Amino acid sequence: MTKNKKVKKEDGTEEETGEMDTHKGNLFFPLPNGTALLYRLNGTATKPDADGEIKDTVQAKKAKSITVPLKNWSHGGQPQRFTAKWDIESEKDPACFIRGANTFDVGANSTKEYKLNFLALKAGTYKFKVTFQVEKTGEYAFYNVIVTVTEADIIRKIELVSQVRESVS
Repeated sequence: MTKNKKVKKEDGTEEETGEMDTHKGNLFFPLPNGTALLYRLNGTATKPDADGEIKDTVQAKKAKSITVPLKNWSHGGQPQRFTAKWDIESEKDPACFIRGANTFDVGANSTKEYKLNFLALKAGTYKFKVTFQVEKTGEYAFYNVIVTVTEADIIRKIELVSQVRESVS
């Protein structure tokens, strides 16, 4: 992504301006007739879009394993190590539990499924974002996840019967 321009203040600190810095490059085409074309390129790279949206439905008080496909996009054929984190978009609900591995390795030129364990104790719609970031380069990908939690089944009634050894009046 293109970073925002920074300006040094008089006190030595840096402050970001509202403008984006631009990437600059040249594109050179040698032509068969002996001439050539040279293009000067300027551009910016914005934040990536979500790699996808995962929708699922689960009953309350039942654990659900949500799988998120993650592709290794490195061009050098190198394995990548990702750090995974998830952010709930709505208010943090103490009745919602999300767990998964903090680091995740994906082999060269492959796709691997990341498993996220989800449990909600009450019905509702839970929206969160799962982000995978490469620590070395800062590159990242993310998925939007929407889980609809329905009411739990009626808990069955268990009848306990025992004998009384003494009667008391």
